[in-house]
Amino acid sequence: MSSQPFLFRFLRDLLALVAPFLLGQPQARRRSWLQAVGLLLATALLALGATALLVAAAALAVERLLGGHWRALAFPYLEAVLRWVAAGSPVALAVLGALAGLLALAVLSRGLPAPLRRRWWALAGLLTLLVVSTVVDVAFTEGNGAVMDALNQRQASGFWGTAAGLVAIYLLTLPIQFLNTYGQQRWALSWRNSRTAQLVGGYLADQNYYHLQADPLLQERLDNPDQRIADDVQLAVGGATSLFFGFCASLLSLGAYIVVLFAISPILVLTLAVATLLGNGVILPLVRHLGGLSFRQQALEAHYRFALVHIRSHAESLAFLRGEGAVARGLALRFQALITNLERLVRWRTLVGQSSGLYAFAMQFAPYVALSGVYFSGKVSLGDLTVGSLAFGQVQASLSFLIDRAETVSGLFASLHRIADLDSHLQAPAALAAPHASAGVDQLPGLRLTNLTVVHPGTGRPLLQGLNLVLPAGERLLITGPSGSGKTSLLRVLAGLAPPAAGTLELPPVEQVLVLPQQPFLPLGSLRDQMLFPGDGAAVADRELRQLMVRVGLTDLAEGHHDLAEVDDWGRVLSGGEQQRVGFARLLLRQPRLAILDEASSALDLAAEAALYGALNLTVPTVVSVGHRPSLRAFHSWELRLDGQGGWRLAPIPPQG
Repeated sequence: MSSQPFLFRFLRDLLALVAPFLLGQPQARRRSWLQAVGLLLATALLALGATALLVAAAALAVERLLGGHWRALAFPYLEAVLRWVAAGSPVALAVLGALAGLLALAVLSRGLPAPLRRRWWALAGLLTLLVVSTVVDVAFTEGNGAVMDALNQRQASGFWGTAAGLVAIYLLTLPIQFLNTYGQQRWALSWRNSRTAQLVGGYLADQNYYHLQADPLLQERLDNPDQRIADDVQLAVGGATSLFFGFCASLLSLGAYIVVLFAISPILVLTLAVATLLGNGVILPLVRHLGGLSFRQQALEAHYRFALVHIRSHAESLAFLRGEGAVARGLALRFQALITNLERLVRWRTLVGQSSGLYAFAMQFAPYVALSGVYFSGKVSLGDLTVGSLAFGQVQASLSFLIDRAETVSGLFASLHRIADLDSHLQAPAALAAPHASAGVDQLPGLRLTNLTVVHPGTGRPLLQGLNLVLPAGERLLITGPSGSGKTSLLRVLAGLAPPAAGTLELPPVEQVLVLPQQPFLPLGSLRDQMLFPGDGAAVADRELRQLMVRVGLTDLAEGHHDLAEVDDWGRVLSGGEQQRVGFARLLLRQPRLAILDEASSALDLAAEAALYGALNLTVPTVVSVGHRPSLRAFHSWELRLDGQGGWRLAPIPPQG
């Protein structure tokens, strides 16, 4: 895995994650990215200017409250800030920068929707807190140097005064540290909420969840879409938030502490540059290989987890077949691949850890070696040596920020790539969805098929060719044929789940069509939710629902549950026959213009089937059924028989005596 493609793909996927959160779904991409760069520069300018003014105001307040003597005793490092304030022009520059950033942010965010504007203002606030936190860190570093000088000179007043100043800074800036940490986590939470809502919306739109599962190629490429939405979004958003604010903090530390190092000795900066280049040059190739192993490990973990979930999803079928041995062998193969890669990952992770540890061990002595000559000659104090060592470590950590987080970045890249891959397909529903060849016609009395051709979804073999059919309202069609003849494929075309190979079909509007599969979908929720699905049915009273349940033969269920709001795993509680009765109840409640049933009474006895079809024929104008039972002929007026070779025969069904 070369660094350039990895970096390119990483940035591409990261921008794909950021853009919807901060920019929405812009039409003019180039203009929106220029706007984003301008907004980011404006927030940075506002944060730097506001922090400079805040530091100046704090220094003046300390000088006014304590006086020159006590201020020099407790906060000797504020002397440079006070000189900066006294110069006047730097303060004016800070004011100008803050106002310019404020104005630019207001103007550039003006055309954005209100939620996006709030996010940019929140980002400006978080960056300001980050700059303030960096200034506080520098103050602590300078304070540590002052403490060491006081100890070296045996000055008790200087030691206690500076120590008291450090305690005061720590206590007074606790709210800032809290807001900084809380704000970043709250930002990540808002980001995850927004991104999850977008992905779930795309996943459910245009029945994409079905098309991703029905297409073997897409299913192989876009494995575990549920895990991508639930887990990868959390990992990607959390990792990207930590990476962004950590990178900003590293840049701020780099700039601030290089100034500190230059003030002590330019030799330190030169030593730092040489040591960092050498160390990163050795560690970087190891880290790149570790990143590739981490990326593969995440994919292997996902495949193994999917296999375990697959067992749980098909537990009953597996138990009937007693296929535990075969499943165990498949699990063992997946797990062995996982373990093999994990062993390599552990080996390289240990190697990188040892190399990084050796590098860190050497770097902690580098500033002392570089300054030993000037220290022993008396040109720098012990405090300067302490400050130089701390600043050296901060700058070195900033320069090695991405190297130190290489494994985290590789894991983040894996999640980003999985999200971006899923999102790219969800944003192109035309590639997934299979709309009708002809839109629903509101005036259409029933169903019209013109020269319709249906092929096998896998092989492309013709199953049905040149079907012409007009089914007026009040007529009922039964589709029959041997197994594999194309009944289910035709049903998918009628339901809009697959496109026809040729021809057109005209149906009532989609909201006036209801499909009842062999096993009705039972959502997570209450008994009331089962009856009303897929609508909310807010206006349907419990009394009406109970009457409907009695009508479809669910009397025991209606009488045994006094509270229809009771939540349970109804797919487990209800038998197959009861679930099919729930499906008929939904049809009777919705009263669509066209009902399409796929073996919807296969789990019912003949008497129950007759009662439910009788109620259905009194309620729904047009009915299309797929089934094998001879008893279904009594409830239909036409039979469409498929032979599986492309041929078909349409004939009326004589009235049943």
